[in-house]
Amino acid sequence: AVASYEKALTFKPDYAEAHNNLGNAFKVLGKLDEAMASYLKALAIEPDFAEAHSNLGLALSELGKLEEAVASYRKALAIKPDFAEVHINLCDILQGLGKLEEAVASGYKALAIKPDYAEAHNNLGNALQDLGKLDEAVASYHKALAIKPDYTKAHYNLGNAHQELGRLDEAVASYHKALAIKPDYAEAHSNLGNALHDLGKLDEAAASYHKALAIKPDYAKAHSNLGNAFKNLGELDEAVVSYHKALAIKPDYAEAHNNFGHFQLLTGDFQDGWENYSWRWKKKDTALCPRDYKEPFWDGSGLEGKTIFIYPEQGLGDTIHFVRYMTLVAAQGGRVVLEVPAKLETLFRDIDGVESFVVAGNLPPPFDCHAPLLDLPGLLNTTLETIPSQESYLTVASELVEKWADRLGPWEHFRIGIVWAGNPILKTDRDRSMDPSHFLPLTEIPRVSVYSLQFGKDGEADKVFGARVTDIGPDLTPFTEAAAAIMNLDLVVTVDTSLAHLAGALGCPVWTLLPFIPDWRWMLDRDDSPWYPTMRLFRQEKRGEWEGVIERVCRALTDRIERAQV
Repeated sequence: AVASYEKALTFKPDYAEAHNNLGNAFKVLGKLDEAMASYLKALAIEPDFAEAHSNLGLALSELGKLEEAVASYRKALAIKPDFAEVHINLCDILQGLGKLEEAVASGYKALAIKPDYAEAHNNLGNALQDLGKLDEAVASYHKALAIKPDYTKAHYNLGNAHQELGRLDEAVASYHKALAIKPDYAEAHSNLGNALHDLGKLDEAAASYHKALAIKPDYAKAHSNLGNAFKNLGELDEAVVSYHKALAIKPDYAEAHNNFGHFQLLTGDFQDGWENYSWRWKKKDTALCPRDYKEPFWDGSGLEGKTIFIYPEQGLGDTIHFVRYMTLVAAQGGRVVLEVPAKLETLFRDIDGVESFVVAGNLPPPFDCHAPLLDLPGLLNTTLETIPSQESYLTVASELVEKWADRLGPWEHFRIGIVWAGNPILKTDRDRSMDPSHFLPLTEIPRVSVYSLQFGKDGEADKVFGARVTDIGPDLTPFTEAAAAIMNLDLVVTVDTSLAHLAGALGCPVWTLLPFIPDWRWMLDRDDSPWYPTMRLFRQEKRGEWEGVIERVCRALTDRIERAQV
């Protein structure tokens, strides 16, 4: 084809269409620079050649010159406003540039011209998904598939949208449909693995990652995800190998660094773990974004009279856990301004080391530098030996404690508070939360009074336990109320939730029930926590198996009560 077009151009050098077609042939051959040169020659002869502008845009796009591609597409549309293919290509490019509203508008323009354009429905779905309009994205993918049932990318994209919505079974079904059409679709195998992983089907997830890697051995994302599967299966040596492979292929892969950081902290390697954990700020497709202040990030050096602004970044439990670092930051010679979630404002009022507080959503006073709360352990070079593990670092007003003492009445039996579920929004909640009925054996132990401290499950305690448990969970907001109630208990028995951190920070006895592979902070193979001196850990011995955990808790609780009676 190239030879034929070049021969034609020897007879007619000003043949714009031949230059354009020659460019297309070069593009198919992967010779993008030659393709661009041909399109530019066509446009020099015929400046209003819309197809040549469009093709030049495609070549520029493949070369990664996205802004120049946008300019070429816009020139094509200025000449030919009803050019549907250009509208949808522009949609795709604008999405890649993060100009999502403009991308959606281009998608709708393409479909106004050509309603049965499957690729336009698909690309519009991608832009809508990036905008967070997931249900609309799902509808667009379904429209694409109604027109073109064997559209592999649309099945794959639909799977991604379902997965982001938490519809894991639907995501698995969509990935399987994509793979039935295109068995060598490495990305679909990898994302199928992610959905199976979130469903707790770790062996199947690992098999999917292996299939992706058999097709695409240098697929860093699949190596990293396989590392996560190995970690959660307890195959720790294999996990390390997978993380190393991911980072050997792509040394600046933030997701793999972050995953490896979680693994290193879990296994007690704090020195390297904090450094890799800090890569979370560079991850794509995450809700975590570093705050864009003109003042610099704190680098951990002395503050010498400067004001530092510290703010939370994740959940309430994390905030309670790491607020212990305020005294260490203040010891660097600075004035500490701390942002607090509204739910924790009154609880944090008397924390040592903080000069002033800002409730989340309000502007802080002027400051010289800033730091996210969970960066502090790394900035202060925390090791297992130097964890600031004071007996307690939160306090509750005595009058509030007395109020709850009056409410709970005479202290006749051993009092325990129970919590069986965390925030269901979190992906890890499937592993850390349990059915409340697992706690039934605790209610049968003599000389025990059981109180439900469970948030967000109003009525569930009465339904499961009846009169055997007193439900005070609905009255435990704000967190100062929960803290005062805990101060009137002998023990808190909880899954990995913010109340575990609250009890530990108050210096109250707390038994935390952990999944087979827990969150990194609880580490492995120990029944105490270096973070909380009053905490005892009870771990699953098999993945998903809570019965054995509760049996051990019941034995330990019975022993404790019997010792107290002696």
